[in-house]
Formats: sequence, structure tokens, C-alpha cells
Amino acid sequence: MSAEPAIELGPDRLIGSYRLVREIGRGGMGTVYEAEHIVLPRRAAIKIMHPELRKQPGMATRVVQEASILEDIKHPGIVGVYDCALLPDHRPWIAMELVVGETLANRLLANGPLPAADVAKLLSDVADVLASVHAKGVVHRDLKPDNLILTPNDRDFPLRVIDWGVARLGPMGRLTLDGLTPGTPIYMSPEQATGRNIAAPCDIYSLGVIAYEALTGHPPFDGRTLAEVVSMHLMSEVAPLRERCGAPKELCELVHKMLSKDPSVRPSAIEIRQLARMIALEMTTAYDSLEIDGVDRSRAGAPRHVAIAAAPTEDAVVVDPEALEFGVTELVPTIRRPRWTPQMGSSVPVGPRAACDQVAGEITPKRR
Repeated sequence: MSAEPAIELGPDRLIGSYRLVREIGRGGMGTVYEAEHIVLPRRAAIKIMHPELRKQPGMATRVVQEASILEDIKHPGIVGVYDCALLPDHRPWIAMELVVGETLANRLLANGPLPAADVAKLLSDVADVLASVHAKGVVHRDLKPDNLILTPNDRDFPLRVIDWGVARLGPMGRLTLDGLTPGTPIYMSPEQATGRNIAAPCDIYSLGVIAYEALTGHPPFDGRTLAEVVSMHLMSEVAPLRERCGAPKELCELVHKMLSKDPSVRPSAIEIRQLARMIALEMTTAYDSLEIDGVDRSRAGAPRHVAIAAAPTEDAVVVDPEALEFGVTELVPTIRRPRWTPQMGSSVPVGPRAACDQVAGEITPKRR
């Protein structure tokens, strides 16, 4: 197979029923191109394995495995697959849904740490995807900011988890090559670094590393060499999040639990999804209240969706607009209070004003 020369790829090259438009990405296993279907009004992302990997046994199988995972797991947070086949030089390719968005890595590089509410929402969304794949016995094994595409304008789901080429399909689906531990060291769990007990908690740990970096701008462990990073994951304790960011206590505790050295202590994807959703909702609720009426109800303890009405003033009654939408309201008179007017009786002499009493703009008779 590898003796056959690799075909040249570039714009206008036909791959199956698709015409390549431009290169849009490059990873460890393959290059991704934007493509157009030659008949249907469909755009796609075509992933093609690097030619040099043809010499490594099992790599082509990994690409086909990724297509199988994408086809088998129906979740809006995972890109859909359209087609999968081989090039004339025997390299496998996959035609997938073309996602418009930016990676979390690019977002962090451009804007720095994310607000705590955004991190809680991110945790909830990624955990929702992991809950589906873990139920099928699939472990991603390479979760990192580069593999999370943010799609906030997408009506189906606000992100996509990509690059399932090194995923593990349960105990019988192991494709690890000799001497190779799939994954990225900075986001790798302790058990993954040692090559033992590869299971769902590995993804939970990696997601915890991502959340820590999104909150602080730096991963919990980083070093100059692979051995140094692996040693930190195995032996070092994580610096407390509360000392490095202003995230709420509940979110910090959740991330630290995800980063536990003991896989059995880490929460499941379903637990993370539920806890992170509640944290994000509470933070959003407190922010909305503060924006509307200047009262931080998360601290004051005031109930939400209750009308706040004041007695009539010189201007108008102030009513919480959210209360008008959601329910409990009180009818309060909105008649303006009359301004004070001096009583003009017969005992009060009325005569021409002195010059100093003249009001600006008032017409007064000219004195002769």
C-alpha cells in the first residue's frame, strides 16, 4: 500500500462526490479541507489521513473508527458524517458536517480567561456530549481546547466535540500502538499517562483541566518536558482555584473534584451536567437581577419574579419588568402627585412684579 505515491491534494480536486475548496485545518492524523458537493447544495469538511501515516499499522483503522463513532452516536454536539471511503493511494477520508465557529483554544488565546458563568455553561454542554458517548462505552481520550469548537449561533447546540480518531471503543476496541499513549500531556489524566484503567473518568479529568485553564488562563500543570508534566499529573496537587480566580465556591469545588487523582472520586458526566447547569443558572439569574433593578438578589435573598412596587412619587411607579412577564403583580395607582401650588386668596395682594421678580421669558408691561 505505502509503495504507491500519494496523490496531490488541493483546490478543485475531486474526492468522491466532493470538490475541495481550501485547507481549513491540520491535526496529528490528517488534514481537513472545506469542500462542496458536486450535485447537492451541501458544504462539508473532508478529513484525509496524512500520507506518511500509511507506514504505521492501525492508523487507517483509526480514521475509519472515527467515522463509525460519528455515525453511531447521534448527538447535536458531535458532527454528522456524510461519507467515508479510500483514495486511490489507499488513504481513508471522511466527509463530515462543516461547522462554523472557533475553537476554545483560539478564544482563550484572543480573550484570556472566560467569565465563570461561561465556564459553567461550557462544562454543562461538554458533559452533555460525554454522557452520550460514555453510555456507548466510548472514551474520547484527547479532550483539549483545540478539540472544542464553539458555535454560539447554532440553533442545535452551542459547541461541537471533534477529533475522535484516538477514542477507545470499550475493552475490545483498543487501538493503542506500541509505545504510544494517545492524548495531549497537559490535559492527560494520571491513569492515562501510565496507560492503565482507560475509562470514562479520563475524559472527566481532561475536562477539569480545560475548565481550570478557562477560569485562570493557565492549565493546572505545565512543564518544560513531557516527563515533568506527567510527573505533575501523577504527584502534584492543584493550586486552589479560589486563589487564582473569582469563580464561585461551588464551581471551584466541582472542578477540583474532576481533577482528583483517584478516578473513583471524580463525578460522572451526568453529575457534571446537572451541577454545572445549576451553577450557570444561578449566576445568570443573579446577573439579570442586578442588570434590571440594581439589587443582587443572590446575596439579599429576595425571591425572584416578585413585583417590586413603590408608592406613587412625583414621576412614576417602578415595577420589575420581569415580574410583569412572569406573574405576581400588584395594581398600583400611577397617577402623578400634583405639584405644590400657592393658594391665591383675597388676602394676598396681587400687583405688578418688581424688576427682580420677573421670570425668564415672561412678558411684562413696560413701565413709563
